[in-house]
Amino acid sequence: MVTASYVSDEMLAMDQDAKDKGLIFLNEIGLDPGVDHMSAMRIIDDVHARGGKIRHFRSYCGGLPAPEAVDNPFGYKFSWAPRGVLLASRNGARYWRDNHVVKVPPEKLFRDMRLLNVPNTGTYEAYPNRDSLKYKDIYGLGGEIRGLFRGTLRYIGWCNSMYHFGKLGLLDMEPRECKGMTFADYMRVLLEADQDQDLRVVAAERMGIPADCLPPWNMHWLGLFSRRPIGKDEISPLDLLGEIMLEKLSYKPGERDMVVLFHEFKAWFEEDDHYERLTSTLVDYGERYGDSSMSRTVSLPAAIAARLILDGKISQRGVLRPVHPEIYNPVLDELADLNIVCKDERTSY
Repeated sequence: MVTASYVSDEMLAMDQDAKDKGLIFLNEIGLDPGVDHMSAMRIIDDVHARGGKIRHFRSYCGGLPAPEAVDNPFGYKFSWAPRGVLLASRNGARYWRDNHVVKVPPEKLFRDMRLLNVPNTGTYEAYPNRDSLKYKDIYGLGGEIRGLFRGTLRYIGWCNSMYHFGKLGLLDMEPRECKGMTFADYMRVLLEADQDQDLRVVAAERMGIPADCLPPWNMHWLGLFSRRPIGKDEISPLDLLGEIMLEKLSYKPGERDMVVLFHEFKAWFEEDDHYERLTSTLVDYGERYGDSSMSRTVSLPAAIAARLILDGKISQRGVLRPVHPEIYNPVLDELADLNIVCKDERTSY
């Protein structure tokens, strides 16, 4: 079995049975997770082979509209399931910083944001992506690593809007009755607003920000305060938001998406007393009127890996991730032939 999905606890529990039966369950072989693991492990294994230790590792990835396709106040368009994007916004996160655990509760996810400049590409917001701690062992970094962070990239402004949407309850999953309601009716109930109150102003008050700030105006731009009928008997706030965002944040014919993947390592080489800063950068664009970058970077690694299995070129068995040279080297090499290239750079100091 080959899948781009994360390894779940239920999947991991099948590891020994799969080994006993000579089966391969290859997971996390898409983009993120997938290409991020493989490009990282190629650098990590090289550092270890040269006698070095990884002290700090930060990994960032985002699926975004190409700059010329950014024509909305969110700076985002959906290249994968809208519900999946919003569900991920409900996650908490953990990462490793200066030898201690940083825990980020779901309601603070978009407040743990930092700006990242990717050379020759632009500046993005980066916020934590799920649980980074488990990759200390998955990547074989054990006790040598002092900082490990995996993050998601968005254009500037996304985190502020999503944080405040969460404060309003727009990411809640409990269905609410809405038969015969308009979007404005639904929001009036959600915000507990009176009939004569301006919904944008009430939303801003609930958020604790001025009414002219971007988050309440983004709600207005989406149409959440409109008299348009919802057309359902019940729907959760998250699904209501997802449906109207998909309508307003979709790619038009001929528009390109973009994938940005950026790794940054700090490695220590004790033998000759020096540090190295190592980076790996992937910037890939979709094809006009053709395949999106997201579809290519998720599906092609899985397809290449499936053929490697069929050709008998993967000897390991059990529940696997693409963190082994016999998997990541041929997959990355073939992706490079398909113009999906991770550019690696190294500086000593």
